[in-house]
Amino acid sequence: MDLVSRDYVSPFDDRVRAPEPLAARPAGIAGAVVALLDISKNRGAEFLDRIESQLTAAGAVTMRRTKEIFSKPAALALIDEIAGRADLVVEALAD
Repeated sequence: MDLVSRDYVSPFDDRVRAPEPLAARPAGIAGAVVALLDISKNRGAEFLDRIESQLTAAGAVTMRRTKEIFSKPAALALIDEIAGRADLVVEALAD
């Protein structure tokens, strides 16, 4: 009987990384395009509805987008669209 070699892959990232600076924050959001990304989890749209009303009241322009499914990365076309059109992104992460 042949033994099958198996490699253990840890789910934890043990690499030590150099600290990275935070992205620059805008002085205000009036006139900014804010992408609201729903990842298709329960109540994500409800959360984004509340955020959207506050953003538009503050003068931001919003665009709503939805991932196909929460358990997979966003499609490259969706990422490219958001990166090309939005100044800021709010992502609804969980239930």
